[in-house]
Amino acid sequence: MQNSVGIVRKPRLGGDIDAYCGRCKEEREHVIVALDERGAIARVQCRTCQSLRNYRAAKKASANTRAARTAAANPAESEAGPAVAYSMQQRFRVGERIEHPKFGIGTVIETRYDKIDVRFGKEVRTLIHAG
Repeated sequence: MQNSVGIVRKPRLGGDIDAYCGRCKEEREHVIVALDERGAIARVQCRTCQSLRNYRAAKKASANTRAARTAAANPAESEAGPAVAYSMQQRFRVGERIEHPKFGIGTVIETRYDKIDVRFGKEVRTLIHAG
């Protein structure tokens, strides 16, 4: 595991790691639940859907991957920048990333007076905001 400064940290039980979730069908935050005898990550649990699975290190993204093609085709929905914690009292704008406690990380795709439509993976949810 490496942070933004470039310091390598050993994985530990209960730590967080981004990994692809087979149930959610997208990259999600997971919690480390098991390490192997070498101290490498063995099993993780998705923080969104709570599913358990064996950990596989992410492959390097290439221009031919579906995610790269989708992000290039829909730059408004690209997931650049940090996610803001969701709150009904806060106002959101189109393109902003939010982190919902139940649905995970999503992107605001439409705003109305007091509601927003947010894409969480393949699902779109309507949420309340301070319009």
